[in-house]
Amino acid sequence: MTTTLDELQCFLNKNIQNDKDLNLSHITQLLEARKSDQVNLDSKLQALEKETKSIFSHTMSETKSYESTLKQLNASLETTEKDINSFITDTRGDTPEANLLERLVVLENKLKTIDAAKTYIKSLLTEKELSSQALGLVKHEPEKAIIPYKQLIQFEKYINEQARKYEQYNGLAEHLQKSRIRLYEELDTVLTTDFKQTLDSLSWPTPIKPPYGPQLRPKIKEFEEAFRNLLMLQRSSESNNGSKDDILSPISIMLEGLSLRFRFHFETPKPTNRTDKPEWYLQHVKNTISAHMPFIMTTIQPLMETTAEDGQLYAKDQFIRGLLQDITRKLEHTMPQLLNQSNWLSHTIHQVLEFDKSLQEEFAYDQYGTLSNVILGNSVWFDAWFQAEKSFAQARYDEILLDNQAFDIYAEDDFDKSQQQSNNKPVNRTKSVVILTNLLENITQAYILVPNLAQKFKFFADIQLNLLGQYQKRLSTAIDSFEALSLIRSVPVPGALPEAVTGVMTATETGGTVSALNRLYRWWTSARSISDALKDWTDEELFLDMQFQVNQGPDCVKKILHENEKNSCMFQLSGEQNEGLFSMAITAFEQLNKRAERIIVKIAVKEWSTETRQYAKKDVWWQTSTDSPTEISDELYRPLQDLRVIWNYLYNTLPQADFLIVYRQILKEIENWYWKNIITQSQFSATGASQLETDLKQGLWKVGQKWVLKPENFMKRLKETIQLLTLPFSSEQSDFPSCSVLMKALANKDQLEPVKKTLAILGIEVLSNGEIRDVLRRRNDMLYSWS
Repeated sequence: MTTTLDELQCFLNKNIQNDKDLNLSHITQLLEARKSDQVNLDSKLQALEKETKSIFSHTMSETKSYESTLKQLNASLETTEKDINSFITDTRGDTPEANLLERLVVLENKLKTIDAAKTYIKSLLTEKELSSQALGLVKHEPEKAIIPYKQLIQFEKYINEQARKYEQYNGLAEHLQKSRIRLYEELDTVLTTDFKQTLDSLSWPTPIKPPYGPQLRPKIKEFEEAFRNLLMLQRSSESNNGSKDDILSPISIMLEGLSLRFRFHFETPKPTNRTDKPEWYLQHVKNTISAHMPFIMTTIQPLMETTAEDGQLYAKDQFIRGLLQDITRKLEHTMPQLLNQSNWLSHTIHQVLEFDKSLQEEFAYDQYGTLSNVILGNSVWFDAWFQAEKSFAQARYDEILLDNQAFDIYAEDDFDKSQQQSNNKPVNRTKSVVILTNLLENITQAYILVPNLAQKFKFFADIQLNLLGQYQKRLSTAIDSFEALSLIRSVPVPGALPEAVTGVMTATETGGTVSALNRLYRWWTSARSISDALKDWTDEELFLDMQFQVNQGPDCVKKILHENEKNSCMFQLSGEQNEGLFSMAITAFEQLNKRAERIIVKIAVKEWSTETRQYAKKDVWWQTSTDSPTEISDELYRPLQDLRVIWNYLYNTLPQADFLIVYRQILKEIENWYWKNIITQSQFSATGASQLETDLKQGLWKVGQKWVLKPENFMKRLKETIQLLTLPFSSEQSDFPSCSVLMKALANKDQLEPVKKTLAILGIEVLSNGEIRDVLRRRNDMLYSWS
């Protein structure tokens, strides 16, 4: 096959060298020259046939002489046997036994020699007879010609078995093997010629689509007979039997014309042969498969099923495998040229991976990843591709993070305002998150079709986890700088790097607490958005399959992680990764969220502590007055207003669940502030207790009702403290507890039931008995009663 293609290629290159050679007159001259050559070849063939017939007749005469010789040897053998019998009868008792045995051994050796010669001659006669029958039938009855060929194969097997036992048959076994191979080649030549003629009558490789018309059916029938005969000849031969990887002879012949077209368009200096356009020849092969698939499945596949012996072979897989040989040859030639062209290299590999996928999805090809393994199986080519993808990803990441607007909210105006006010408002994404997420998804698409686990995990660990680790470290550094410099009162350093790079507040930036919270929120929402994206990716089929494969065989994973120890913070093997491949990365970003939330709380509480210094320092809680307080303390207006601004900003930016977490923590810290600076540091008269109650109910808790219905439930400790400070000293109702009754009950440590009953009536659940005593001691009336 290769010789024929080379001769045809040489002929075309020699006679058609430019566009002028394609004119009609030149082609006509070439055809006439070829016709004259064909006439000469036909005359030579006739002469060769005559010579073959003479040789055949001479061989037959020699065979007859061998037969006569065999008859003479047989007669001689019978005479020898009679002589031996008579000799034994005549010499019994007269000759010593030793001499008789020696003569018998000699005679036995002669008999063995005669038997071997007899077997040789019979074998030669059998081989000649079977070969003659096969050659005589192949032209007119090719199907019957296979029968003597199979008999010759069986006879060769028998002689080979004898050769294993007796050395004298080795020469005969070699002769039969050569004869069988020569007969196969002669039969294959005749059947191949007949098969090619049927292909020419069908105008192959023009696509043939069923149903077939009346004019085409006889040609299809001839094609089927020729295909079947050639296939039976190949399958009957031991050298071509039982291998699924070998392409069957008739299909290989059918692929010759298609391969020639491929070479002409994509391996010659034609405009279609472009290194940067692998999709052209991949699509060409795909179109070829689609065009010929109806003919293969409806006509060729039934022929293969009727001649199947050991195992089922599929015509479509054989046909596709043959076409892939052209692509493999093309890739092996072009890949070395692409190693220095990273864009073309990545594009080519991506197209090949997509092509392999399409073969499986559209044609159910049984060997997924055949072409991919040609490229990825070469370590040099794979490393070049991997380094190109990694360098591109790192360069793109550096470009994203060096942008001064990297942490600006992305497309914030696109969100519906009503949606932002709802409980399910989305988490805003920063520009860096949007672009980084898109970059990570592109990396996933680059290796999603890679069949090898180690190579796939190398992309995952060395590129994706590496970038995630860098981004996590970048956010952590920014939050560290912010926490170190924003929570202390200091003069900002002029000329510092932009906040997008360092996370530190500069001298040119103003805006107070809300501005600081806005910067912190951008890092918070960046970490939150990445964490949400990773949670979604964890449930994708690709990462679930990769997780399962890693759990089954983590040796290659350990090696990759060992080579890249810097990614250990984002991935670690511990038994089974039941939580997903991104579990550690998700945990790392969620920890950043929690840190940012704690800093938000610290900023709000610091702002409150700073602005309530005068409120904490005033010492008027012990004073008495006849007027009941109706307004909150003057010192609380400014702190409450700033706290309202902080809460309003957090409510409009944070999702509802996260806002409630921060809101609760801020109230808890303010509660601790009240306990530390007001409750435990002051004595309260009835007026002072009423003033404190007014400050909380009409001040802090009323402001907080804008976002939560009952904010006092988040400050139960302070709520119960106010209840104790305003509790009547004594009560005329015996069933309603008073302050004095409660203190007496607390003083009696041996009886706990009265205390529990009293506290249950009052609704005291959070404060401990010791804290209740401390609160009651802060009442002036209790102090006077004790004194």
